[in-house]
Amino acid sequence: MNLSLKIKLLPDFRQQESLKKTLALCNDACNEISQICFEKKIWSRYAIHHEMYYPIKSSYKLSSQMVIRCIAKVADSYKLDKKRQRSFKRGGCIAYDSRVLSYSHQGSVVSIWTVDGRIKIPFSRICHDPQYLALMKGEADLVFKKGKFYLSQTIKVQEEEMREVDSFIGRDFGISDIVVTSDGTRHTGDWLHEYREKSGRIRSTVQSRGTKGSKRLLKRTCGKEKTTARTINHTISKSIVASARAQGKGISIEDLSHIRRTTKRRNKKFRARLGRWSFSEARTFLTYKSRLSGVPLVVVDPAEISTAQTCSVCHHIGRRRRKRFECGPSRKPDMDADINASKNIATRRRCQNHPENSTMYCTLNH
Repeated sequence: MNLSLKIKLLPDFRQQESLKKTLALCNDACNEISQICFEKKIWSRYAIHHEMYYPIKSSYKLSSQMVIRCIAKVADSYKLDKKRQRSFKRGGCIAYDSRVLSYSHQGSVVSIWTVDGRIKIPFSRICHDPQYLALMKGEADLVFKKGKFYLSQTIKVQEEEMREVDSFIGRDFGISDIVVTSDGTRHTGDWLHEYREKSGRIRSTVQSRGTKGSKRLLKRTCGKEKTTARTINHTISKSIVASARAQGKGISIEDLSHIRRTTKRRNKKFRARLGRWSFSEARTFLTYKSRLSGVPLVVVDPAEISTAQTCSVCHHIGRRRRKRFECGPSRKPDMDADINASKNIATRRRCQNHPENSTMYCTLNH
C-alpha cells in the first residue's frame, strides 16, 4: 500500500531563501513550457521533452533532472484539461525524485537540490510512525504553505495478512455523533460542532470588516477547521481499528455515498452541519488503516435492511424519533437509535457470512 507522509523541513534563513528561489524558477520554467505546448498542441511527455529540454536547459539555471521534473509536471497538468493553457504559481509545489533528494535517517537530515546547489536541511516527523522513516524513497513534493516548507513523501508499506473473522462490529456514522459502534462505544461530535460554529461566527465577523488586517487573519487561519476535523477522524479511525483487531472481529459500515442528496433538508443549521459532515474522509481512513492492520472491512447498503428503522432485537420495522428508537412488537424499552442502527449493520454482514444460522431475512421479508 502506498502512503503519503508529511515531513516538515526546518531550514535556516539562507536555506529558506534558496528553496523559495528554486520553487519560483522551476514554476517559471513550467509556465514557459506550458505556453509553448499549448501553442503547438504538444501534450505527451516524450514530445514535450524533445521540443523543450534544450531551450529550457539553456535559459534557466536548472539541473538536467529538474528540467525533466518540470516537463513531467506540465505534461501531467494537460492530462486534466487541454482546452485552456495551464499556468503555475511561483510558490507551487515541485516534485523531487531520488536523483535530487536523499535522506539521512540517523540525523533526520534531507539533502535536496536547489539553485544554490545541494543543501542539507533537518526535518521533523509529522503525522506518521517512526518506523516509516526507513521506507522513505521515490518521489516527493516540495510544498510551501504559510511560510513553512514540507515534503510530501510517498512510501510503500507492507499490509498485514487479512484475518478470517466470524463476527463484525457495526459502525453507524452520524452528524451529532460522529461514530457509534454496536458494542456501545460512542464518539460524540458535540465539541467539533461547537468549534465549527464558533469558527464560522468569527470568520463571518472578520470578513464583514474588509480591512487588510482582517484579510491577513483569514489567510492565517485558513484550513485550520479542516485540519482539526481531519485529526479527529484520524484518531477515531485508529481507535476503531485497534478495538476490532483486539477483539478479533471485522468492521462493518454503511454506504453513505448519496446521503446529502437523499436526506431531508430541514432547517439552515442542519443543512450547514450536513454540508460539513466529513463521512467520506472517515471511511477512507478506516479503509486504509484496516488494510494495514489486517482487519476485514465491509460496506453494507443501508437501504436493503433499513438500518435506521429496523429493530435490532426482533427485526421488525419500528420508528425512530430523533435519538430514540421505538419498537412495539419486541416489547423492549426504547433504545438509542444509533446503537440500534450499528447493530443492524453488524447483523447484516454476519447473516451474509452464515445465512444458515440467521432468520433475519425471513423476518424482514414477511
